[in-house]
Amino acid sequence: MEKEWMNDPTLAGIDKNKLDFMQKMFVEGKNLSPKERMPFFMSLAMKSKKEKIRFTQEEANAVIAVLKQNSTPQELSQMDQIMKMYQKKAGV
Repeated sequence: MEKEWMNDPTLAGIDKNKLDFMQKMFVEGKNLSPKERMPFFMSLAMKSKKEKIRFTQEEANAVIAVLKQNSTPQELSQMDQIMKMYQKKAGV
């Protein structure tokens, strides 16, 4: 999954910085070993707080729906794992 998902018309109203953040979280995060994921997500959580990257529920749902449409079954499984880990670390 490359950045073409970011061009989906459903996401037209979402800030590019937010889309870039999600790209980093899902695309870069999926290639990490379980041992590498923890520091990666801690770094992302701190970055999102520092840069005040906050998603409304509607934005998050739209991004996740588009990502899922463009994902393989393996990517979907990894995405679910990433979301659980990020939510746990971000206190969501």
